[in-house]
Amino acid sequence: MYDSFVALYMRSSPIIHLRGVDSSLGDAMIERLLRTHACIVVPSSSVDELTSRYSTDLEFGDCELFGSEQVPFAEGHRLFLMGLGPFNVPSDDERGFDVDGLEIALALPGHLGIETEHEWIDSHIEVHDLLPRRQDSVWQLSRFDSWMESLQSSGSVVADESSVFWWVSDIDVADALVRILLSDEPFPSQMKMSGRRSWSEAQTLEELSLLYNRTVAGRTGRFSVEHLTAAPTPSIEVQSLIVQPKLPMDVDENARKRPDLSPLHDLLHRIDGDGWRPLVPIRTALMHSLADYIE
Repeated sequence: MYDSFVALYMRSSPIIHLRGVDSSLGDAMIERLLRTHACIVVPSSSVDELTSRYSTDLEFGDCELFGSEQVPFAEGHRLFLMGLGPFNVPSDDERGFDVDGLEIALALPGHLGIETEHEWIDSHIEVHDLLPRRQDSVWQLSRFDSWMESLQSSGSVVADESSVFWWVSDIDVADALVRILLSDEPFPSQMKMSGRRSWSEAQTLEELSLLYNRTVAGRTGRFSVEHLTAAPTPSIEVQSLIVQPKLPMDVDENARKRPDLSPLHDLLHRIDGDGWRPLVPIRTALMHSLADYIE
């Protein structure tokens, strides 16, 4: 199959190998790629499940899905690794990831602070404050679990006033990464991703509590005026893409600076002129994360 159809298909379509697909970010990457003309290559153990789940997209779209044993690594392919691994290669492929002309990018959760060895990868991507659409012990901040436990047990949670977050939906992250993967531009050796707006923990929990209480009320039918009243979105301003150095006594030293998004923005701007502009409202992203806990 690889020597005939795949060889023909690769001449007009980018071939993107994905590892770490069993995650919320992996789901988002595949769902975004299915709307393109790319050839997706995933571990052979995942092919049947993904083919069944996305059968309609594969039947009527231009994207193709293959197993890793059908399409080996080759020059011009791009390999995108997500999470902590292990990222196994087919048992009959002795070269592993050591293939000339294969671009390898590794995306890791920024909150883990993992250092990477650059001898075997071309790009290290840190994704900060991701809001996954399903529970994910690797990509989701651990405190989200404790927030949900408190909400489910008592209906409220106390905020740490010093904490700051730069929330971003896995949908927006996947969209940006796919835009890069489909382009001729290489990934930078280091790149950080996060939302552009800062959210305090109090603002985050205000939104999360509102959404949780409305959802519970909707399931039980016990609405109050408070549940039905539209709450305003917190007043949050867009921050500069370039992280400015702090001045002495400028801000609370406990406040976390936003990751520098200028390499990401500049790269996306070169690709299509749009730059880094997340579109999913954080209220929506929080609702996506919350829904999986409730279900």
